[in-house]
This record gives sequence, C-alpha cells and structure tokens, in this order.
Amino acid sequence: MKSRMSLANGILLVSNYPSDTGYAWWLMEHFWSRLAALYAEQGGVGVVAYPAITRRPALADQPGVTIIEQEVLRPGSGSLASLRRVIRHHRVKAVYLTDRGWFHPGYLLLRWWGVRTIVVHDHTPGDRPPIGGIKGWVKALRNRLPWFCADYQFVVSPLMRQRSLENARIPAGRVLVVQNGVSPPAPEVTRETMRRTLGIDEDSLVVISTGRVHPYKRHDMIVDIADRLRQREPGLKVVWVIVGDGPALAELREKVEQLRLDSVVRLLGFRQDTSSLLGMADVALHPALGEGFSLSIVEYMAAGLPVLVPDIPSVSQAIEHGKTGLIHGRDDVDEAVGQLLSLANDPEQRRRMGEQAQQVARSRYSLAECTAAFERTARRAFGLR
Repeated sequence: MKSRMSLANGILLVSNYPSDTGYAWWLMEHFWSRLAALYAEQGGVGVVAYPAITRRPALADQPGVTIIEQEVLRPGSGSLASLRRVIRHHRVKAVYLTDRGWFHPGYLLLRWWGVRTIVVHDHTPGDRPPIGGIKGWVKALRNRLPWFCADYQFVVSPLMRQRSLENARIPAGRVLVVQNGVSPPAPEVTRETMRRTLGIDEDSLVVISTGRVHPYKRHDMIVDIADRLRQREPGLKVVWVIVGDGPALAELREKVEQLRLDSVVRLLGFRQDTSSLLGMADVALHPALGEGFSLSIVEYMAAGLPVLVPDIPSVSQAIEHGKTGLIHGRDDVDEAVGQLLSLANDPEQRRRMGEQAQQVARSRYSLAECTAAFERTARRAFGLR
C-alpha cells in the first residue's frame, strides 16, 4: 500500500501532444483536471506538462494547476536536468502518463528523483494476440521489475484489460479498468437548421463519421462504400459527412474527386459543432482497424444513431449487432452496403436501433460514471484519502 500523500506534494500530468490538439484529448484533459482537484484538496498541486504550448489551455484557469512546457522521457527531448528541476521544485511524488509504456528505463530516474507512484493510462488502439511460451515468460518477468515499471495501468474497457494481461503480460492486480464515457450531446442548432446550412435535403439519408482522418481510421473505406452504394442504388438520396482533419485528408479528398462523389461526400474538416452535426445525421459509420475504446462510437450512440462497424473486437466492443447497430466483415464493402440499404429502407429499424444505442450510452458509458470510476481508481492508485 502506498503511503499517504504529504502536504503540498505535487503530481505531474504529462501530455503527449501540444496544447491545441483536439479530438479525444478532451477526455485526458478532463482526467488531469480531476487529479489536480484531488491533489488540491490536500494542499497539493497538479503540474500539467505539454511538449509545446500552442494555445492557452483551459486548465490554466483551474485553481491548483500549473501549466509548463516540458518534454517528459521522450527520445531526443532535451536535457533531463530541466525535468529534474520541475520534479524537485513542485515536490512531485506522482506521475500520470497517457499512452506510455508499462516498462521504461526512464522510470528509474523518476524514482531516483523522489517519485513514489507512476500510473500509465492506456488508450492505445489495436487488437493484439496473447503471448505465451518463452517470449511471454520473459515479458512477464520484465514487467515485474519494480524500478523500471509503472505501479498501475488504467485501461479503458474490460477488453483492453484482457489485452494488457494476455499480450503485455502486466500483473493482473496492477491493471485497473476506467471505462471511457461521454457527456450527453448538446446540439447548438436543430436538425433542420444544420441540414439547411449544409444544403442537405430533409429526405436525404445522412451517414456520418467523425474523428482524425488517419489511414488507421479507414475513411477511404467509407468512400468505397459510398461508391458501391451509388452503383447499386443510383436513385437513393444519401449524403456522406466526414468530420475531421489529419494526415490522410488530402488523399481522401483526391479519391472523392476521382470517383466524382463531390456532390454527396462532404469533407468538413475539423469542427467544433460535432453535436449539431450528429443531430442531423441518420446513421454512423466507423470502419477503423482498431481502437482502445472509441469515444466517437459512444458519441454516435449517445446521439441516438445506429452504428455500423467492422467485426474487429476493439472497434465493435460497444455495439450489439441488431440492437444498437450492425457489424459487418472487416473488409466487406458489399456487406456494409447491404446493411446501409436495410437501414435506408426501414426508418422504424433506424429509430429502434438509435433509441437502444442511446439508452446503452446513457446507462453504461456516461461521463459522470466514467469520472466517478476514475476518481475511485485514482484514490486507490495514488494513495489519496
């Protein structure tokens, strides 16, 4: 059991990305806020370290929070002396890292400098096979070396805990589940207003996808589905809305133009009004190759949308086939087209699935429950009262 926190000890909350990065990083910032508040209750401080401060973070206005620009244990990230000064100046006794390894030689330095507790919160995507035999034995042995390993790993779902135990071979008592959650959607404009703004007819079926446009998310598969559906049912009025930017956006735009889908595939880029965009949609698609636990999928569900996903365990884990959405073969464009046609031709099925998806999102994946679970787990891991 960890010793109780002394008065005015600090916790270092480490960001992997610059302060203006959006998407799912809002949830990590929420966790930093809650941890800083827990430490502030006991006279401590939360030090949020961004590798680059490109805009003033909202957390800067929270009492008990200090914002700094500091790389933490990244290759080629500069002098370790500045990190050591941060730890000593703020009396850092705990470090909370996102998507960092369970094992890291740098953890020895942190402990040498006085850090008592290291927690890594794993949101990394992907389905990884169990590792056994000699390789698994060696990995399990390495991941029990106390000076070089974190004290606890938080994971975002039971499936990801299984991955940590069977693939990463982390001791079971050190892997704690904090199920991801989202807030209820709060559209700023009505469905009719948003459709009118985008020039979309009310009788069109709107299929939406949100998130960073990265090859791993397979937005190109959405374009393939759109093309195949147009060939199969040329008279069906469907508009495809893709929200987000990223490294694959230019290539995706080129593909849309080559297939002459410009009039029906809308690439909106990064938007702040996602709730309103979800509110004007009818169906959601999320063909990613892997997830940790997708916030986008739960946001679709919370907005009352049936969700189409591939049969990849980490992607489909929140969806119950035939009830909250439909699950198609990993690369099966034709099956996805057939599922969309069934939903397009059956508004009652869409409504029923959407309502069930919304109920599940509210009961299992709410941000309120996620926050409560996070605080309970954090108190245990960091030894807080």
